[in-house]
Amino acid sequence: KPRSDKPRSDKPRSDKPRSDKPRSDKPRSDRPKSDRPRSDRPRSDRPRTEGRPFKKLVPEDEERRQRGFETPSVPADITGEELEKKIAYQIASLTPSNAKSVARHLVALERFLEDDPERAYLHGREISFRAGRLGIVRERAGVAAVRAGHFKEALKDLRAASRITGSIELEPFIAQCEAALGNARKALEIAGSVEESKLSKAGRVEMRIAASSARESLGQFDAAVLTLKCKELNESDPSWSKRLRRTYYNALLKAGRDQEAKDFVSRYPQIIDEEEKRETSS
Repeated sequence: KPRSDKPRSDKPRSDKPRSDKPRSDKPRSDRPKSDRPRSDRPRSDRPRTEGRPFKKLVPEDEERRQRGFETPSVPADITGEELEKKIAYQIASLTPSNAKSVARHLVALERFLEDDPERAYLHGREISFRAGRLGIVRERAGVAAVRAGHFKEALKDLRAASRITGSIELEPFIAQCEAALGNARKALEIAGSVEESKLSKAGRVEMRIAASSARESLGQFDAAVLTLKCKELNESDPSWSKRLRRTYYNALLKAGRDQEAKDFVSRYPQIIDEEEKRETSS
């Protein structure tokens, strides 16, 4: 802005002499504003309560009370390095110590999933508590809960995983939960809405198991048997073959097709335990 051409006045702004008297007649106090004595502790050590909440550290036993369950033990031979690289990459966003714990529990979950599903479920619950915002964690926890028969908890985890990942492979497990919780028609609706060709082989097997369970709930026992008749019955895969054959065997029994059930178990005797073998032979 250009300066004004108006000459500056030599007249002081005020004819009143400036007072040398302090603004207040009261003497200044040398005492701090607060009556409290100042702490000698550095300010950086004080918990901050403004801006962001101060996180209180809790002892380990108090943490266990908050979570409501004990941390399951992991076999000593599991290091977490056994985890698939793609899964290890997904948990890399966690702190290093937590990532290692989650990795070990994930490996333990997979180890016990088929032979000791209740133990796998405990590891699933642990990883969900530690890293519940990760899709892979909620997915594996949900699948373990399905295997162990904790269907309400499984449904919660699987729906969360579906929101996070959008994976179509979760739909068969969600359908199994719906069927087990008495929502047979909902389970069949899910099965009918998913294109079988878009599922992996394991996903197709899981969806058949879900649909057959729903058919049985509706009293459609022959339809349940028909749903399970597929080429996968003659294939071997450690993650689903035994369960598929066992489900088919039970469906035959429920449909009153005892001779077919005996013939089938003679081909695959490993699907039943020793006690059942004695019952079927008698």
